[in-house]
Amino acid sequence: MENVSNPIIIDQYYCDSKHPCDNQTSAVRVENISFIDIKGTSATEEAIKFACSDSSPCEGLYLKNIFLESCMGGNTSSYCWQAHGSTRGLVYPPTCLSRNHDFIRQKVWLDSNSAIDSI
Repeated sequence: MENVSNPIIIDQYYCDSKHPCDNQTSAVRVENISFIDIKGTSATEEAIKFACSDSSPCEGLYLKNIFLESCMGGNTSSYCWQAHGSTRGLVYPPTCLSRNHDFIRQKVWLDSNSAIDSI
């Protein structure tokens, strides 16, 4: 990725309207999402954004080997709200994910898909 706004984003509060949207209190369940081997530059300071719902938090997010630096120099950052998961390898900017045990479930899912891909 080069010069991308919001390179990694999950936003359950997204509003595609010219007028302000009401804050939503419910959302679709988001779980077991992997971001692997992503590198490049971000046009926004916030390179990783996980804005998840209070009533339906994001679970099982997995980041591995992520490097997103600023295209304008300076630092990039992460934003997390109700986002749970794990990381492996180098992840920049450092994530703000709250840790949980979904890494084990995610690892099993990734390993089983790798086996399917090799068939």
